Amino acid sequence: LRIRSDAARNRQWVLTLDGVRVYDTRTKALIREIVLPGWSVARILCHPDLALDRAGSAHVSSNIEPKLWQIDGDTFEVKLREIRLNEREQWDVGFGALACSVEGTLFGLAYRGGTLWRVDIEKGAAHIVRPYPAILKTCELTPQLVSGFERSE
Repeated sequence: LRIRSDAARNRQWVLTLDGVRVYDTRTKALIREIVLPGWSVARILCHPDLALDRAGSAHVSSNIEPKLWQIDGDTFEVKLREIRLNEREQWDVGFGALACSVEGTLFGLAYRGGTLWRVDIEKGAAHIVRPYPAILKTCELTPQLVSGFERSE
């Protein structure tokens, strides 16, 4: 579904239908296979995504529920994080795209309405980025794109 590279740690993270695989980019050897408990994929417009943060940890989205799976970059321990969508608590929607900004903030793009969310994974909450960015008519986010929305409210 998604491939992300961590050049600083010589790793390639691959999100598959079965979970996540982490490879050493120098030797191409499989470092770890990671199961995501309770994770499933819906065949809708945007697939789930995987984003890497500055600490080398991965965040995997559900494209149908506001949940994230956080994978520690050192231990590969998995934590399921339920995310409260502030101002849209009644929405039953997940994130079809994820990206960590250059500054380190995690953002998620919901396929429903194309809304961009600033995600606080530790608090389990997300806030809509306002004003709605008109350029987000896609299922892909990049750190450069979301860095422009770092402090918008």
